[in-house]
Amino acid sequence: MSYVVSPFEVASEVLPAPAKVRFVHLMSGIATRHSDTIDAIFRVNGRRVTVSIWCQAVNDLRQRDGKYLSDQQLADIAALHLRRTLEAGYDPTETELFIDDVTLRRLGRELGYL
Repeated sequence: MSYVVSPFEVASEVLPAPAKVRFVHLMSGIATRHSDTIDAIFRVNGRRVTVSIWCQAVNDLRQRDGKYLSDQQLADIAALHLRRTLEAGYDPTETELFIDDVTLRRLGRELGYL
């Protein structure tokens, strides 16, 4: 499957130059890392950064609200979360970010998916 998340640059307070971000792929963390997440893999200035979306948050959206997010929408949400985190001064040497239920709902609403 192919997802379209255009490469982007983000100015960060902790970096001397804008961070160059490229989406790599979306995969299940359940099989690969034994974590209950859907992982969006990015390269930030060439370094791997994983944005992990808690599977229970996605499941709660389906069960409680009847809302379904596509893989493309999850990739978009992960990209927005990474962008916002970088803008806030995140150090990309940390290699994993997490998206919980509250954050997933907030970003999904902001993108018009919920």
